[in-house]
Amino acid sequence: MDFNPEILKRFFKGKYSRKDFLAIKSIFEKPEKREEIIDLLQDHWFDYNNEPLPEGNVNHVLDKIHHQINLEKRREIFTGFIGTFQRIAAILIIPLILTFLVVFYYQSNKPVESALAEIQCPMGVRTKFILPDGTTGFLNSGSTLEYPVLFAKNRNVKLSGEAYFEVAHDKAHPFVVKTSNLSTKVLGTQFNVIAYENENREEVVLQEGSVEVYSNQGDKLETLQPDQKLVLNTETGQHNKDNVEASQFVSWTEGKLVFRNESMELVIQRLARWYNVEIEVEDSELLSYAFRATFIDESLDEVLKLMALTAPIKYREEKRETTNDGTYNKKKIIISLDHKREESFK
Repeated sequence: MDFNPEILKRFFKGKYSRKDFLAIKSIFEKPEKREEIIDLLQDHWFDYNNEPLPEGNVNHVLDKIHHQINLEKRREIFTGFIGTFQRIAAILIIPLILTFLVVFYYQSNKPVESALAEIQCPMGVRTKFILPDGTTGFLNSGSTLEYPVLFAKNRNVKLSGEAYFEVAHDKAHPFVVKTSNLSTKVLGTQFNVIAYENENREEVVLQEGSVEVYSNQGDKLETLQPDQKLVLNTETGQHNKDNVEASQFVSWTEGKLVFRNESMELVIQRLARWYNVEIEVEDSELLSYAFRATFIDESLDEVLKLMALTAPIKYREEKRETTNDGTYNKKKIIISLDHKREESFK
């Protein structure tokens, strides 16, 4: 097969370019290449696990991938802001392959009751998921969700990043979302959790139902009602509960960016994750500026232009350099204070 195995490795890791994706998609859609694809998957599995992947299971996952690709041609499954190839990669192919490989590994080495699966959402996209108990939701950019293959004695999941959950009701088995610093316990409800490891805060926002939030030491912090938010400062250990409009915090699942008097510091965090870019603020006084806006499927350039209309800022994009493997470094935006316009905003 005229195909570079390194492309497949990048694909499984979620670190691939549009060209990589199109190459893989074109190969997977060729029935005559099926045996060669199986060999390629077996080689990839052996490289990482030192054991072959049984052919029957490879055929099974290939059938699922082909089925999902055909479905995507007939109907719109994912509504987002990135584009067709990322929508397919994020919702259909990446979670499917990652979950399959992890499930198979654990089924081969551990009892199924203790097996864990993991879904990784690449930077700059959103991923819809369905858990074994019927719970559904979305993972946001750069997030990871680990969950049991079989929800037997408990329904504990582990989150790094941001996720929205619509939990299937089961009174006998509470659903618990564990992050680095918090445990959020529910029976059946709709809520959002933010817990990125490189940020100094964790948030739980409740849209419907009721949740109990605990520290990971087992201390109960708060019980939240709809339209309430708990924020934990992970550096000080202090937390606070506020009344909010929950729809603002879950609008990202519908492709909307909503800011309600949020500081520049929080705005750039969300923009950086949303568009998979690096954003640097040169003038620290800008961090206190507050923004109120709603963006739907706008490009980053349009968002920055609109922000510049409501605050004395200017921005520039640094030239992107290529790496040794021919890919580009992440886009970097520099935001600075526009001193000529500063007075007009006071």
